[in-house]
Amino acid sequence: MKATIRRLNVGEADLYRRVRLESLRESPEAFASLYADAFLRTEESWSLQADASAEGGDRATFVILADEPIGVAALYRDDTRPEDGELMQVWIAPGHRGGDLAIGLMDTVFHWASLNGFQTIRAEVTHSNGRALRFYEKYGFERGNEGNTAIDRNPILIKRVERPRIAPKITPAPASS
Repeated sequence: MKATIRRLNVGEADLYRRVRLESLRESPEAFASLYADAFLRTEESWSLQADASAEGGDRATFVILADEPIGVAALYRDDTRPEDGELMQVWIAPGHRGGDLAIGLMDTVFHWASLNGFQTIRAEVTHSNGRALRFYEKYGFERGNEGNTAIDRNPILIKRVERPRIAPKITPAPASS
């Protein structure tokens, strides 16, 4: 089945919960959140988070769907710097890594960000997640905390958001007489 990448819809808390829990279970080293803590969240908590990221221009959660949810990414606007956003919860199921889905997911996130006034997106990646670090850098993110000497500090990656590209309107040439 062909995968579809789209924004989460209002009322899809169960879908969000399922893909988020699977990401935490499958790749615990990639996230600050713990599966056990997330598993204990209330249904109301999942609904509030999912619905808040399904509407408006301050945050969005995107899912990759095939026969089942196989990926997720969320972008939240920074409260103190509203032109900036934090990319988080990025995950693609192991059997679907290495293809174009990660690029498609990032393209979707960045397109939405450009339409909603974001100028910069940052992502924090754990030291041990070399594959993610390589992907982000290949996608155009740059390290933003190289001067930081703290050993336990995760790399912060930053990428500018480009303005949305609008396809030029093609007007047919007049018929020759």
